Amino acid sequence: MNIAFTSILLFIILAPGFLFRISYNSSKLSVKDPNRNLVNDLTWSILPSILLHTISIFLVELVSTYFIDFKLLGNLLLGVTSSNKTEESFIQLRSFFYPIFFYNIIVFISSIVFGYLAMKLVRKLNWDRKYRFLRFSNKWHYIFTGECLDFPEVPDEFKEITEKYVNVLCKVNGRSVLYSGEFFNYYVDSKGDLEAIHLKLPERRYFENDAEDKKDYYKIPSKYLVIPNSDIININFKYMSSTEVTESELTEEEKENLFDFSTEEKQT
Repeated sequence: MNIAFTSILLFIILAPGFLFRISYNSSKLSVKDPNRNLVNDLTWSILPSILLHTISIFLVELVSTYFIDFKLLGNLLLGVTSSNKTEESFIQLRSFFYPIFFYNIIVFISSIVFGYLAMKLVRKLNWDRKYRFLRFSNKWHYIFTGECLDFPEVPDEFKEITEKYVNVLCKVNGRSVLYSGEFFNYYVDSKGDLEAIHLKLPERRYFENDAEDKKDYYKIPSKYLVIPNSDIININFKYMSSTEVTESELTEEEKENLFDFSTEEKQT
């Protein structure tokens, strides 16, 4: 039997695993992994394919009169040389062409749906933060959102971060400039490398002014600022969490500190 036919048949059998993996990695959380290759994709596709086909075969045999002829499937995969068996196998394929076709279409669509739902479930239960092997390839997402604080190896806690403040040290025309502002967005390329940072209500100051004790920030007359990665030397993140409380929930000391509007007299 033609080896090309056997290869196509193997591809059809493993396709649900590929589709599941593609759907699972279809969000911004996933970027191109340089260590990923055909062997890795094939390995990670085998288990989902087996599970999806097992469930599908069980349901087909449960709700219909059809059943999977594993003897025929084995003959096609192994490439039998007997002309009688080959002819018999293709005759059966022709007889059940439409049921086989619609079976695979349904399995392919289900693979895409289950891959998407699996990604949502992992995110909902925070399993990607707890378990490294479930972590998505976009490392910048975990850094900019602050979710990296929930990694087991990090001695902090994510909780509910309401504000993210970023200091970006850049080299612009040979001068060291510190840009500060609220984090708004970030951009990565197809390989997952950082392209730019998007700040809201940006400010800046030059490091050379530190020698003169001039550390005042200049408010940039723009609501948003995009800083390309080519100018960035390093990035400092400040994660802040704020909660709304009523006056009755405050202690007397907290009330005194919060509502103390006394000012010192100015010397003239």
